[in-house]
Amino acid sequence: MEIHDDRGFVARVDLALEEAKIAVEYDGAWHADPVQHALDQERLRRIRRSGWHVVVVTAERLYQRLPELLAEIRAAVAARR
Repeated sequence: MEIHDDRGFVARVDLALEEAKIAVEYDGAWHADPVQHALDQERLRRIRRSGWHVVVVTAERLYQRLPELLAEIRAAVAARR
């Protein structure tokens, strides 16, 4: 899904819970690169300034801490109702 603000295109997110304005973003290993990390942080700031809550998912969170990740997403949905 694409997110737009009053200036236009902000980002295309991996997964959007549109009604709650929650974006779920998967960060693979390439996001550890310092240049990519800096670009990611600016992108996340723009998404958040557009009124979206962002949940960042890594392989470690997905495969080793899934219950905690799901609880974070559920809590974010509940907070935005």
